[in-house]
Amino acid sequence: MSMRRLMAAATGGLVIALGAVGSNTAQAQETAFRTAEQQFINRLAAENLMEVRLGQAAQTKAANASVKQFAQRMVVDHTSMQKQWMALAKKSDLEFKADPNAQQTAQAEQLRNLSGAEFDRQYMGMMVQSHRNNVNLFQNEQRVAHSTEFRQLIQADLARLQQHLTLAQQIGGQVGSDMTAAAGTPTDTSVVTTPPTQQPQPGQPSPQVGAPATGDVRADSAFIDDVNAANNATLRLAQLAERKASESGVKQLAQKMITGQNWLQKEWGDLASRNGIRFNSTIRPQQQEQLTELQRLSGREFDRAYTSAEIQNHQLHVNALQARGRAAQSSEVRDLANRSLPYFQEQLTSARQVASRIGADTVGTIAADTGQGPRGNVRADAKWIREVDAHHTLQVSLGKLAQEKGRDDAVKRFGERMERDHGALQEQLNNMASRNGMPYKSGMGPENRANLDRLEKMSGRAFDRAYMTFMIQSHNGYLNYWRNEGRAARSAPVRTLVNRGLPTLEEHMEMARRVGTNVGVNPNAALAGRRIADR
Repeated sequence: MSMRRLMAAATGGLVIALGAVGSNTAQAQETAFRTAEQQFINRLAAENLMEVRLGQAAQTKAANASVKQFAQRMVVDHTSMQKQWMALAKKSDLEFKADPNAQQTAQAEQLRNLSGAEFDRQYMGMMVQSHRNNVNLFQNEQRVAHSTEFRQLIQADLARLQQHLTLAQQIGGQVGSDMTAAAGTPTDTSVVTTPPTQQPQPGQPSPQVGAPATGDVRADSAFIDDVNAANNATLRLAQLAERKASESGVKQLAQKMITGQNWLQKEWGDLASRNGIRFNSTIRPQQQEQLTELQRLSGREFDRAYTSAEIQNHQLHVNALQARGRAAQSSEVRDLANRSLPYFQEQLTSARQVASRIGADTVGTIAADTGQGPRGNVRADAKWIREVDAHHTLQVSLGKLAQEKGRDDAVKRFGERMERDHGALQEQLNNMASRNGMPYKSGMGPENRANLDRLEKMSGRAFDRAYMTFMIQSHNGYLNYWRNEGRAARSAPVRTLVNRGLPTLEEHMEMARRVGTNVGVNPNAALAGRRIADR
């Protein structure tokens, strides 16, 4: 399908989808959404406050050095988490009240009268139980509609809490804690707590070892092989960065990658070995190109290229684990994919934070395909390049419009993200074309201009619903255009650009669905409307 038909179809679906959404329903959904986020923040604020207070007490009263170190980490990490959620609450116009409940107060009182080895056992037992509850809480929240910033912070903190839980269990075992529940501490019944042997915990052996699995692991051998190649590539890039990076933050990021990938390699290697699948140290050609390119760079240029490459790679890994991992035939593979996902999500967040600090591309690209010759001339893909450029121009303009006219904060933030990401993608497209001898003049085109004019006439909640409906429809068609025509491009530089940009567009689609739902748009109805228009 051409981009012209794509955008015309989206316009037709816009009217159909909006007709099915009533203002009362939208208002009720928004109220319920904000109430749920307020409740979540209130509970989280209390949890973080208690983790800090108990950690401070443990730094003074604990006898075991490992317990003291754990307590120090709890104070640092949960203080950081508290500040991030406090800032997000303020930005989202939500209250932030850190009021411990009766159970948490009872825990603090119980520890106040203890010291030495008995304090260590009770404290670590409480830490195991509270972090199990919090991991379950965050896993449940991942399945709930949230704004983009809420979802990103939930994912980042979930990975951190899972690491806390793993560490708490290890130290708790060393000091003789009750690993099922802290003595005298009731289990939090506000979430469903899974048994310890079934709960996904990065860093722990796979819970399926020695137990019958559903599905043949060998049926997922292609996916396992891809995960292995991705892990190998990340490890090699990180080892290179550990040696060559000039910024301390980049070196720390590389060290973090190495620690995570060593665990991942062991877990996936054990799974492959148990099921007769050969594991090797190979990487894919595109990954080798990244490594080769980075070996040529040095200093700040290396730092920026490395962090951008890791953003790109980790977004691909996250998408693969979410899609192919969860659809795997074997329960063992699905479980390990779920346990690996938080690591990649946390590493992706860390890479973006470092990239932002050093001025690197946070969308994630690294120059690899330059030149023409046997790789193909980009002029052969001129039609695709111009149509994609026109779409980027539209998305940037609409993003600015959403920041100006949007009523819902999530819509404004989505518009800001569209302006930033599509602006970056457009710049990369222009640079690639210019580098390969095909400069061109950017333009929007009459159809795109008509869509922009239509939305400029709207305001308030009507604008929010119309804009998000259009975003769902246009990104759905746009993704198909990239996956089909883009991946089939004649020139290697265009195909490389497509593969690197797709994860960002896939993330946009997920965000559009989520934000659209929050403002009263039914994503399925929006897409059904587009299919009607196509016919």
